[in-house]
This record gives sequence, C-alpha cells and structure tokens, in this order.
Amino acid sequence: MENRRYLAVDYGDRRVGIAVSDPTGMIARPLETLKVSSPAEAISGLIELIREYEPAAIVLGRPLSMSGRESELSQKVDEFARALRAAVDIEIIYEDERLSSTQAEQILHAHGKKIKGNKDKIDRMAAAIFLQTFLDRKFGV
Repeated sequence: MENRRYLAVDYGDRRVGIAVSDPTGMIARPLETLKVSSPAEAISGLIELIREYEPAAIVLGRPLSMSGRESELSQKVDEFARALRAAVDIEIIYEDERLSSTQAEQILHAHGKKIKGNKDKIDRMAAAIFLQTFLDRKFGV
C-alpha cells in the first residue's frame, strides 16, 4: 500500500510547529514544536522526524499576506525550503497557512486554555490545521 503519511511544518525563526497525518493521509494531528536557533537546527530536527515517520511529502506552511501576496516571512520560508530541499530527498509542498495560528488560538480559547505562554502548542496546532486543509483537498473529503 502506498504511504500517504504527511509531515506538516510551520516554520519560524525560534519555533517550528510540526504535525503529522495518520498513515492513510486522512487525519492530521499536532506532533511537537521544535525550539531552534537557526534554519540548520530546524533541518536537523526535521531529518530525525523524516526518518521516524517516513512521510510521502513535507507540507510546508506558506505565510502569505491576507491579500495573498508574498510577505517578508514567506521569503524566509522560501529560503528555508531551498535549504531543506538540499538536505533531504522528499517532496516539499507549500500550503497556505493564513489564519491557521488564529484558528489554533480560537481552539485553545474554546477549551479554556490560556493563549499567552502556549506558543509551542499554537504552532503545532496551526501545522495540524493547515495539514488537515491540505489532506481534505487532496483526498476529496
């Protein structure tokens, strides 16, 4: 059976939110948040996760402006994607991540959790949100 597991990456300079799908590629779940001080450190952490989960592809969140245009942050993500492509032989797919962090905050708030001090949780939940959007669209759910 074809591997349909996907790993989602919500890249940031200090934190990288990670989510993973189930092996069927139907359900996303938050996995962890890597604390990093450089893109190289982020890539090193991702290589370990790629070895562990053996995903079919990486779904990389692309932070566009609300109008859909490139932003300064989306350029940083592009640079990170180039470095990641040089380090691993796996497909990297961009996914629009606009509002995923806001949705993650709303979910935490709805469950009575504090938003302040929960940035790690928000980052990995945001990755799960845009991964689920990708999976739903890809597999026609």
